[in-house]
Amino acid sequence: MTLSEPILKSTVFNANNGIWKPTSLDNMLKEIDHISKVSTINDSLILYRGHANTNWPLDSTFVRNGISRLFGIMDYTKLPSHVRRSVTFHRSITSLLLMNFEMLVKPSTEAFEKEASHDIDPVFELCKNIQQYPENYAEVPFIKGTNLIDWTATADIALYFATFDGYRDARRISKGDGAIWVYDASSTGKIQQVDKMQKILDKMNTFEFLNGEGPLPLMFHPQKQANQHRASNQKPIYIAQMNFSFSLSEVWEQYEKDNAKKVVVKIQIHENIKNELEKYLKSRGITEEYVYPH
Repeated sequence: MTLSEPILKSTVFNANNGIWKPTSLDNMLKEIDHISKVSTINDSLILYRGHANTNWPLDSTFVRNGISRLFGIMDYTKLPSHVRRSVTFHRSITSLLLMNFEMLVKPSTEAFEKEASHDIDPVFELCKNIQQYPENYAEVPFIKGTNLIDWTATADIALYFATFDGYRDARRISKGDGAIWVYDASSTGKIQQVDKMQKILDKMNTFEFLNGEGPLPLMFHPQKQANQHRASNQKPIYIAQMNFSFSLSEVWEQYEKDNAKKVVVKIQIHENIKNELEKYLKSRGITEEYVYPH
């Protein structure tokens, strides 16, 4: 499938940056529905990710927190580009990530037991738990997060995260324009991982990886996973950031130029339709209680 252009003439479309701007909620839903239908016909795997702020890059939590912690920058996007784009930066974040998982956070004994009995990937399960239940790891020292970025095959889940900021008492409709990213995961080669995550971490010590010559972003969605309430409703599929000098969208944009095909678009959600979007999501049963079951 190619995400070449919108189906509606009214949708503002910038071919240079791949941003679509539907004029209403109904038109945005039509665009998403069209993408879904075409992907079914073409047997493509379309993934969605919602951002409450359209300006947020596609960076993992570990990269965001790592920059803020190392450089003392509240807004991590303010890091000078010549620093972020350097191989030295990539190597630094890689070393910190490996130290995090070698020394500070490790799979539980239960996870290793499930590996022996059900072939569950213990390091993946650890990363999944950190992604889905970050509050359970608030006391872990050093840099929070993983290099995984949550995506979903369910557009409504992405729309929820594009609409709201915060959780529980802090939850509110976000200010400013949001966005839903749409990625054709079938278009960038064989990115689905069959190796267990520890093997991928081990490869991060190779010269090629440390030199910024690692693979495209990888997809982790093992057939065998431990049951988890939040994951069962959010239906996450994880994309691993593999070059920390560049966001996912920057890596894919370069891939698009090199291969002359579109693999990712950003559908911008105007602030004015977020109240209407909240009502739509509620009508579909996509509430905080559904997204974050206890």
